[in-house]
Amino acid sequence: MLIFCRKGVSLMAESSSMKIRVEELESGMVTADNVIEPGTDRVLLLKGTTLDSVMIFNLKERYNVGEVFIRKNFSASTISAEMRAEIDIHQSLSTLKDVFGSDDEKPLKEFTKEASKQISNVANDLITSLYADDNILLKMHQLQSYDDYTYKHCLRVAMMSVTIGKSLDLPRSKMRDLCEAALLHDIGKRTIDIDIIRKPGRLTDDEFTAIKKHPQNGYILLRKNGGYSEEIMNAVLMHHEKFDGTGYPLGLKGEQITYLARIITVADVYDALTSNRPYRQPWSVAEAEEFMMGGANTHFDYDIITAFLNAFAPYPVGENVILSDGRHAVVISNNSNVLRPVIRLTDEGEGDEVIDLYNNFKYLTLSIKSLDKDGINE
Repeated sequence: MLIFCRKGVSLMAESSSMKIRVEELESGMVTADNVIEPGTDRVLLLKGTTLDSVMIFNLKERYNVGEVFIRKNFSASTISAEMRAEIDIHQSLSTLKDVFGSDDEKPLKEFTKEASKQISNVANDLITSLYADDNILLKMHQLQSYDDYTYKHCLRVAMMSVTIGKSLDLPRSKMRDLCEAALLHDIGKRTIDIDIIRKPGRLTDDEFTAIKKHPQNGYILLRKNGGYSEEIMNAVLMHHEKFDGTGYPLGLKGEQITYLARIITVADVYDALTSNRPYRQPWSVAEAEEFMMGGANTHFDYDIITAFLNAFAPYPVGENVILSDGRHAVVISNNSNVLRPVIRLTDEGEGDEVIDLYNNFKYLTLSIKSLDKDGINE
């Protein structure tokens, strides 16, 4: 969390410090001086603060800090695999911003060979990071904190798609194609008029028709590029198809929709539901997953929904929860319905009673809510 206070006497940076551009900061680095918000005298971070990925992201994206004094004794070899994963993810975000540009910029006319190389590098780094660190819900939550540009949505969808792919035991060779397709699934939106993309309210019928062209537009961009397989391009083209044939642009159904597209569809819809919109608040994890469960075999492939729910259980084992009757419990296992886990009561005097919220009809009216400190399931 960033620290806000008024700046007092100006502090000189330590002699054993170096000035680092904010783009080059890494988790685990320690500030050698107070970090001041540009144009003000407000202290964002105190001298001696150990940086994490959220702090670095805020300094760059929210406060436009250019450079920070860092202690020289930082060694990248000392950081954990989890911290390295965070670094890789935020570096991926920066690269995607360069490739996609902002939604506020002029529409994209071409997708270059150099952009393809950058996407390939991001995919490799992302797959490695997500195999090293499973705490994906927290990282996606951090990426949803600020302006929700297309490139951020694409990164979250790629992170989810890879995680679903892991749950499906997808081979690493296929995982790369999946990740690249997910990173590029909405590239076609960058060809659409800015005023439509950033419109604060609901779209008119004509505007929605224009938006619905983005899968074809993305496919055309990638085909002109010449460096992508049909599998990747078709995943981009088909990510709005529905399993029952009611999607767009081709009205495909079932296995007519490529496997990679079926995975990306699940990740795409889930991210849309749980992200803030100008006309509505984000859905909770539990609400979104209940909707996804209801769409199995209509909107979505049942097997992929099952893998998704296994990977993104809203109440993972060990999660502390509060019951609708006010009692507290901890999740000890999950059922096929992940919204109704097996819990153990933890309040004093409850005697460690175990309750199966799915199979014990006595508790059908009892609901639970996460006490996760980060509020991801709030």
